[in-house]
Amino acid sequence: MSMTQVAFLKKADLPNKTEIENSIRELGYEFEILDKFKNFYEIDGIECKINGQETFFEIYFNNPKEIIAESEFIKKDLADQDIAVSFIWGADFAAGASIGLISVVLIDKCNALIYYLDDEMAYSKEMLLADTPEFLKELEKQKNYPEQNKNTESIVPRREKSFWNIIKNLFK
Repeated sequence: MSMTQVAFLKKADLPNKTEIENSIRELGYEFEILDKFKNFYEIDGIECKINGQETFFEIYFNNPKEIIAESEFIKKDLADQDIAVSFIWGADFAAGASIGLISVVLIDKCNALIYYLDDEMAYSKEMLLADTPEFLKELEKQKNYPEQNKNTESIVPRREKSFWNIIKNLFK
């Protein structure tokens, strides 16, 4: 199962690799983009490392109208955003955490609007920041006890349709 998160923003505001890395480090995470690129717009995926764990996810750049055609619920929120950045990944906690943190950077630097298309859900900066420690906690559990992680439930109640719960349900 793949998941898709989309950021709508102005192309001219896109941060470069160094800005993304530095902004995420300022949030308190060890983060490094392993790919060699300068302009964020010229890529089709990111290989990165978060808190020592390597991951990869796909990135696509589209005209917002292409995304809106498939997801009418977004149309009412858009104003002058001229690009849609789609992040696509599988059941990978490191990728989920990385995408969430990059999305936070896009909110801060580009005033991006973030949506999880699979559940027609808008994400705020606070929601993304709240999910990141949960992703990383599950990543640690998976690394240390992969056989036990498949049927565990969090004891902390979370939003029913959060990235966290969707990914977690994949391992049931």
